[in-house]
Order: sequence, then C-alpha cells, then structure tokens
Amino acid sequence: MKATAGHQITPRDREILAWIGKHGMVTTDQISKRFFATATSKRAAHRRLEILEDLRLVHRDRTNFHRAPWIVRVTQAGADVGEIAQRPARLVEGEVRHAVALVDLVEKLAAATIGSTLRTEREIRTDRWHQRKDGNLRPGRGRTPDGELTLADGRVVAIELDLTPKRSKDFERILRSYRQERFDRVWWYVVPGALPRVTKLVNDNRCEDFIEVRPWHDPAEAAPEEH
Repeated sequence: MKATAGHQITPRDREILAWIGKHGMVTTDQISKRFFATATSKRAAHRRLEILEDLRLVHRDRTNFHRAPWIVRVTQAGADVGEIAQRPARLVEGEVRHAVALVDLVEKLAAATIGSTLRTEREIRTDRWHQRKDGNLRPGRGRTPDGELTLADGRVVAIELDLTPKRSKDFERILRSYRQERFDRVWWYVVPGALPRVTKLVNDNRCEDFIEVRPWHDPAEAAPEEH
C-alpha cells in the first residue's frame, strides 16, 4: 500500500497496527520491546510511530499515569490497515493502568508458554458479540476474562488481573461467573495483599481444582517513557 508524504506502509507496520488494535491501549516501550529489539529500539519505535501518526493511523494521547505518559491507540484507518475486527479503543484514564499492566502480563505469559495462542479481551468480546448475533451464545452468562491462552495441548486458560483490592462479595461474584464458563484453568492475578483472602475464597468454594490464584507485582521500578 502506497502511503502519503512518500511513506510506504510496510508489513511490519501492519503487524504493529494489528497488535495495537488487539490490545486497545499500549505504550511506546511495549511497542519497541515487541517490534524493535535492538539497542536503539526506543528511538526507532518513536520514529515509526511518528510516521504512523502523521498518516493518521494511530493516536498518541497524554495520560496522568507515570508508567505511560503517552498511550498509543489505532484510528479506524489504522484498524483497517491492520485488518483487525476490533473497533479502535476509547481513551479512558481510569483504565490506563490496568490496560498497560495487562499487555505486559499476557504477552509475558504467551511468550513463556511454548505453543500457546493468545486472545485478548477485545478479541474475545468481538467473537462473543458475533456468537450472540448468530444465536450461538446466551447473553448475561459467565465472564469475559482479561485474556485467554490456548495451550499447545488444546486446554484453554482464562487470565484475570485485579490490580485493586475488592470486597469479598465482589471477588465471590467473579468466582461464581467463572463457574459458568468452560475454561480448563483460570490464572487469577491479584495484588499480594489480596492473595490470602482470594485464595481462601477459592478454596472455600472448592474451585482450587481449576482456579489458581497468583500474586501480581507492580513494576514500580520501571522508568517512565521518554516524551
């Protein structure tokens, strides 16, 4: 595809746009780690994103989150070039921290789980919307996880990430909703302070055979991105 201002849209650009779109909101650091694995990756990522922004294929938005002073999202044109089924994500300040942490988590899990296939929450919601439209999924049942890994042996693992402590009844509601789903496993990440309580709820409800509660640690040592 020939772009404006003499810029050529490359296969890697399409991959970048598709990857951003499937996650919704990402940081420049995350893009550079995923697509520009060299010593100058951050600068290269910034330069390429500036071109994609000039071509109106991505938005770069300022945020108040220290780990992500800039958030990158695809535009509708970017989604079209990336050939993804998801609509561009809206910028919601209250969701930025969770979105950034979730990208780190699911990409790390996918990379560490050989032969696995990752679906993001946005992809799952799109698929379920089509299933409901076709009459193949009952509305209002179960839970849409934050991510989903299909392992090499065919087992499907739901990924749940809770960054803020909740009331026990809220955790119980999440637990009950997963019992209505058909996941083989659930990896439930919570802040360390909530780990004993959520583990007890899982055990008390006899769900430890398929729900594994894991600690999530805030990468506070991560430096803010360059402006």
